[in-house]
Parts: sequence; structure tokens; C-alpha cells
Amino acid sequence: MNQEKQTQGARSQGAGETEGRAVRPAQCERLARTLRELRSATGLSLAALAARTPYSKSSWERYLNGKALPPRQAVEQLCRLAGERQDRPLALWELAESAWSGRSGVGPAVGDGTGGGGAAPGSAAPAGVPPAPPGLPDRRHHFVRRVAGALAGCAVVAAGVLMVTWGFGSGDSDAKGAASPSRSAAGPSCFGDACTGRNPESTGCSNAAHPAGTLAERRFDGGTVVKVRRSVRCGTVWARIDRGREGDRVEITAPGIGPQQSEVRDRFDEEGSLSTPMAAANPRLFPEVESCLVRDGARHCFPVAPGS
Repeated sequence: MNQEKQTQGARSQGAGETEGRAVRPAQCERLARTLRELRSATGLSLAALAARTPYSKSSWERYLNGKALPPRQAVEQLCRLAGERQDRPLALWELAESAWSGRSGVGPAVGDGTGGGGAAPGSAAPAGVPPAPPGLPDRRHHFVRRVAGALAGCAVVAAGVLMVTWGFGSGDSDAKGAASPSRSAAGPSCFGDACTGRNPESTGCSNAAHPAGTLAERRFDGGTVVKVRRSVRCGTVWARIDRGREGDRVEITAPGIGPQQSEVRDRFDEEGSLSTPMAAANPRLFPEVESCLVRDGARHCFPVAPGS
């Protein structure tokens, strides 16, 4: 009896671990990361976000953590609040939804009684897989169906990733409004004054392919670091705070442009990096650019200048 209970417990634990791995495929993590960037661009706390949308604070926390798939409408509303285009986030949502539902072949799916994620017994075979010929064991044919379904799902996911990467890479589009792979991969969606007040990541001014440079940085108590970042491709500067404390505010000012600022509002901001909106700045005016950390009512400012 005890052995039977232990076996059942092991099975339950194994199922839980499988489920835990399945509910957070890579597509869902990528969507959650994009949502966190958009949330930072809004400057809203989770409570304020809940007040501006039909979704609760706890729901937004699950969406931003990747623990739950947000409704499509939630992604649309977050884009509107951030003032950003919806095409790329919605394309990522489509991939995440496909993986989450199991249609992509890599996420949760209806169990098949064998511990796999394939189709349930008696369901239709994937396209291109003929019915089992006489004499072919059901188990072998079921395996063929599962492999074909997984390959088809991978093809769908790969096509979606290419569409996101090429079609919506920087948010640019051609004159007819269709996504242009060559242009979106070639440059960001703004330059100079047109970038002022916009998010450096979502505009393509700072990404893995074209990382921003650091003009100056200061370290503060608790491991907090404030950096002044620069994008040559966009002609802009902004401030970024790493490991800030809740309540911290980071600012950057440039000649002729009012302060661009962001506030550390919750643990998501504390655990990650938070950037201010960008400010257009000519390199010859860099000595007049100033960044500040506002903490507990005190301002700690430093200029961008040689030896600063």
C-alpha cells in the first residue's frame, strides 16, 4: 500500500514538473519580456496599470512574469498606454498563444496517454500522414503521427519567428504599410528629435544587434548603478538604472529638452534595468547632458564630460 502511494506521488510529481516546464515555453518568455519593456515605457505601476485596464494587479503580475498568457486585448491596451506600435507584440502573442495551446507542438497539449503532447487517441492524423496500413501496429503509427505533428508545429513556430524578426524587427514599414524585412532589419524607427520621449528598446535604438554605448556611469549604495547611454544610430541619449530601489527616480536632461525620467515602481523594476525615454543630443553638446538619481528626496547628479 505504501509503495502504491509512493508510486502515485512520483507520478503526480512528474506530471507537475512536466506541466511546469510546458506552461512556460520560450515564446511565452519572449512575450513576457516584451510586455515588461512596454510596461516600463508606460511609467505606470502595477496598481496604476490595473486602474487603467480591465485587468487586476495580480493578473498583470502573472502576465509580466510569464506565468499566464494575457488576453490579446491586454497586449493591445498595453501598447496603446506605452504609445508603441502593436504589430510586433501581437505577432509575439500569436506565437506564445500557439505554444501555450499546444498547436505549435512545443507547449502544453492534450495528453495522449503516453506522457507526450501529441494528439489524443482517435483524433485525426496530421496533414500528410496516411491512415495506418494493414499490419502496421497502432503504436508505431501513433508514433509517426506524433512526430509529424511536432515537425509541423516547429515549422509554424519557425515561420512565426522569422516573421517577427524580419517583418517587425524595428517597427518600420514601407510606403504601402506592409512590413519590409530589409528596412526593418537595417535601422531603427526614429532619429534625433523624432526619438525624444520614446523608448530606446522598442524603437530599435538599442538592441542585441546594435547595443548602445555608455557615456558615463555612477554607482550608489546597494549596488545601484546609473548609466548614461548613447545610440549613434538614433542620435540620442538616455539614462538607465540597474538594481534600483522602489521609489528611486532616474532623470536625464539635454540642451533644449526637458527632463526625461522613469521611476522604480515595483520589484520588476528593482530586479531588472529601467531606462528613461530618450532625448536627442548632438555629440558636441554632450558636456551639457546631465543625469540624476533622485532617492529619498535627495538629488545625486553627474554630467557627461571628460573625467566625470
